[in-house]
Amino acid sequence: MHDTILLSKISQELKKICAANNINKVNTFTVIVNHRSHVNEDNLYEHLKYEECDLIGEWTKIYVEREDMQDQIAILKNIQGEQS
Repeated sequence: MHDTILLSKISQELKKICAANNINKVNTFTVIVNHRSHVNEDNLYEHLKYEECDLIGEWTKIYVEREDMQDQIAILKNIQGEQS
């Protein structure tokens, strides 16, 4: 997959943001990628589970929006969750 690095970057940043804000469970997560990206809700969820990201699970709704932007760039637009 062309976006493996991008998926890893999204995972790393999600973990950092959640740690900084004491979020231990993500309920809703929205990310913006470019129109050519292969990132979608399903492969992002699978990647986060593969990375053993305990922040997400069956309860998590992931939304991927598309905009004109550079390749291999993602914007973590919205993260809603529960704080510890």
